[in-house]
Amino acid sequence: MWLAEDAPIRKQDLFLEKPFVNAAGMLGFAPDPHTMPFLGRLGAFITNPVSRRPRQVAGRRCCLPFPGGFLLHTGLPNPGVSAVLQKNHRLWAAAALPVIVHLLVEEPASLAEMIRKLEGMENILAVELGLPPDCTLDKLRDFRSAAEGELPAVFCLGPEQIPVLLPTLQELNPIALHLTQPRGALPVPEGELVTGRLYGPAVFPVMLNAAREVVKSGLPAIVDGGIFEQSQADALLELGVLAVGLGAALWGIKQL
Repeated sequence: MWLAEDAPIRKQDLFLEKPFVNAAGMLGFAPDPHTMPFLGRLGAFITNPVSRRPRQVAGRRCCLPFPGGFLLHTGLPNPGVSAVLQKNHRLWAAAALPVIVHLLVEEPASLAEMIRKLEGMENILAVELGLPPDCTLDKLRDFRSAAEGELPAVFCLGPEQIPVLLPTLQELNPIALHLTQPRGALPVPEGELVTGRLYGPAVFPVMLNAAREVVKSGLPAIVDGGIFEQSQADALLELGVLAVGLGAALWGIKQL
């Protein structure tokens, strides 16, 4: 497997011993060495998205294939931040790698409340702020203020948000950006359009182009999207990204 032990380490403000992480939503809420043999090759474990209150599975959850990938629509179900912390905080503390908790950002007040609950917990490296698709510049500034605290905040956004938000992100100077899979839409057999994240090799050119823009801006970047081969990871690392995020590729790994 191409998650090599001798992969280069790039020193950044957000320090990762290995330049690979998992994409949020791919591996659950806590690392499990028994079912995830690749954990030793990751610089950090990113949790499934966590919201302030419980969220149910989407009424029309689905996985829709298209040439070169698939669209995943789940509704981001989770039991809410309090239940996630109660069940997983000991697993995080005992993990062999640091944990980044992915928070679903809805309002500044609820974001600040979630971050306060996380402060002081062991082995949490940072929080990741999953920005809403309609995030405006004013909301971005409000979220940045709400995230101030003991834990560094990584802003998580799709490549389609870069043209609007990147100049303000440069001004706010977060510890890092995490570029995740783009959003898209596909019709179901009944004709209705379903929206969700796009995964698969076809996504990689979009992510590579977005990564180039972020690196040019001077902000440290973690970049997901369509990475299934060593050459793709190498192309991102050669651009100067902080880390490569692995999504659906991890589902197929049986052993390293």
